[in-house]
Amino acid sequence: MVLVVSFVLGAVVAAVATYTTTSLRYGQVAEARAGRLAAAHGGMDDTLEQLSIRSSVCSTQAGAGSGVDVTFPETVNGSAVSVNCRIATGQLPSGDFFALGVTGEGAPNNGSPTFRFTLGGNPKIGGPVFVHDANRVSFSQPTTIEEGDLWYSDTACAHAPPGDASTFYQRSSLTIPRLSFDPTVRGIYCLATDWQGLAGPTPPVQSPPPDVTNPPHELVGSCRVFRPGTYTTAPALGNNNYFMSGIYHFDNVGHIVLQGRTITMGQRSTEGFPVIDNPACNQVRTGVTQAFGTTDSGEGASLYTSGNTRFESRANSGLEVSGRRLPDSQRSIGMQVIGPGPGYDSPLLSSAPGAQKEIAIWGQLWAPFSSIVFDTVPAQKAAALRGGAWIARLDGGVSAAASGFVIEVPTDAATTTLILEARATDDRATNTVRAVVDYRPTTGEVAVRSRRVLG
Repeated sequence: MVLVVSFVLGAVVAAVATYTTTSLRYGQVAEARAGRLAAAHGGMDDTLEQLSIRSSVCSTQAGAGSGVDVTFPETVNGSAVSVNCRIATGQLPSGDFFALGVTGEGAPNNGSPTFRFTLGGNPKIGGPVFVHDANRVSFSQPTTIEEGDLWYSDTACAHAPPGDASTFYQRSSLTIPRLSFDPTVRGIYCLATDWQGLAGPTPPVQSPPPDVTNPPHELVGSCRVFRPGTYTTAPALGNNNYFMSGIYHFDNVGHIVLQGRTITMGQRSTEGFPVIDNPACNQVRTGVTQAFGTTDSGEGASLYTSGNTRFESRANSGLEVSGRRLPDSQRSIGMQVIGPGPGYDSPLLSSAPGAQKEIAIWGQLWAPFSSIVFDTVPAQKAAALRGGAWIARLDGGVSAAASGFVIEVPTDAATTTLILEARATDDRATNTVRAVVDYRPTTGEVAVRSRRVLG
């Protein structure tokens, strides 16, 4: 009996000891895991805080591929903590919201630049940019894209759709010399589509111009005032010219050379308009003085061109189009080429050598088969595309003192989606917490879309 009791008690004691040891070991494992998870959550919270005050390298170096690792300076609960930050997706704008789209249509197959800035200026572009070929971009001086990414066609690069399967795109590892972004979280993306798949269909032509061909002008003081209509010959321009608000069609009127002459087309209550001085026509433009027995409507002007129509601004001249809003739309058209236009080698808009030559288009410029060439943008003179432009080529000589060079679309403080993975590692294991975050780098606003423990 004593032996039996001793054996049973021994077995019970051994079982209890094993159970106790196992429970202790499990408790230690659970405690260590809880410590690692707490450390990972702490690293995540710190990263979100650093993002909100815009002091984290995560907001400036997320970059492409595997992103950037941010190491927490101290161990937490005996664990080393680091947070990996990478961009989840770019924000692909619609075709209406590109500041500049370079299509390359008609470009020779010799590798020559289709998007180029020369001379000593530091141009800035406000909004997203598309180029048909990133290898045909050339900047002589530092150039900045503000509140926008650069997108380019490369099906092989954009092989995996991160989002919308109709347009594959992803962050590219490509770099373009002397190109930077503000904020720096912006970058370069490759697209599995060409410009037509991105820009969408040709904008609809507004209601046709009044059923009048080559209407005569009226002289108001020293200002020549023209009415909307279809022009099949170049209008008889004076030194100062005003085209009243409305729709114009310049059909195959040839090469219009402006030298010592200024054209202002239309009037809109647009902040900053006009930028080109034309004081002799100000009273007609603002409605103080009538022309043709009426005052200007103030709805702006849209200029449609076709055939060989093109403009060249030489010394002491300017062309400014106010833009007219499409019906039932927030979109406005400043200038639109119907058909192929003058083509790649005969610029639709150009400026020749000489002082005080200016061009400003408000509203979208649609000329995907035509080029724009600014020989030299001088100091404090306008070379402005305000409202987005789709063109075949842009070649601009921007002087170091040029302050009127503007290419932009209205932009909001745009949001970038980030993936954050906080990892805590000790001598036992690693635990990871992941968060998907919408981040607005210009303001520091952070919105957590999801947060979960991976393991």
